[in-house]
Amino acid sequence: MLSFFILLLGGTLKAQITFESTYNYSGTYTDLSLSGHKFYLMDVASNQCRIYNTNHSLWKTINLNLPANHYLYDIKYVSENLFSTDNSLCLAYTYYSYDEVNQYYTYTTKVVKENGMELLALPGCAYVTVFEAPALGTKLQAYVFNYSLSPYTVQTQIFNLPGNLVSIESIEPGTISHNPSAFPNPAKTFSTISYSLPTNIQSAELQIFDMNGKKIRTLVIDAKANHISLPTMGFPAGIYTYIIKAGNYRSDAGKLIIN
Repeated sequence: MLSFFILLLGGTLKAQITFESTYNYSGTYTDLSLSGHKFYLMDVASNQCRIYNTNHSLWKTINLNLPANHYLYDIKYVSENLFSTDNSLCLAYTYYSYDEVNQYYTYTTKVVKENGMELLALPGCAYVTVFEAPALGTKLQAYVFNYSLSPYTVQTQIFNLPGNLVSIESIEPGTISHNPSAFPNPAKTFSTISYSLPTNIQSAELQIFDMNGKKIRTLVIDAKANHISLPTMGFPAGIYTYIIKAGNYRSDAGKLIIN
């Protein structure tokens, strides 16, 4: 009997959650088609994407080109053979500037190779997502905004990609987009939250929470649109989180800063 409890205790200890590493920047995993699983992060101050092996040793550093007085906003689709077919490591990154006088943001998204070679430049683009289907191939959807106009304008630009998406970032069939994106962020008077719903879901809820976890706003969204505008003038300044829920489906939480 004693030996049974010893074996049970040993199995329990092996199943414990164990700490691996800490990064002082936001990051996530990706699955590269040739190089395997990697972890990458976004260093806003240095304008860098740093990529690490699964043992947390540094693999590569990619320096990103930003104009003066612009700030790094997002890095997505660190990949091989998605944006090109020559085995190059590529990524999409978004940066922004803020017009203090007229109080609006301007975004730009670029797709580059690791050596800095520019494959695509999208002025006004604050958010991109990749969609893949056997009958259509691989598409890049770019959401382009002009906040200098009132009301602001939005375009959805579609690009055909030469490669395929092999990444942890890809969306599994039947799930909500794992990364609904808010922009501008930080926001003053409003923020637009982009999303995509699975084909079997026609409507869902966008739920907003304060820092205490209290739900303060619920908005209904539907599959006929891919974004919703959230007025923020009545919100106290602070940090908020939001999720998209539909039945048993739930997106990852997003963060929204309101000035």
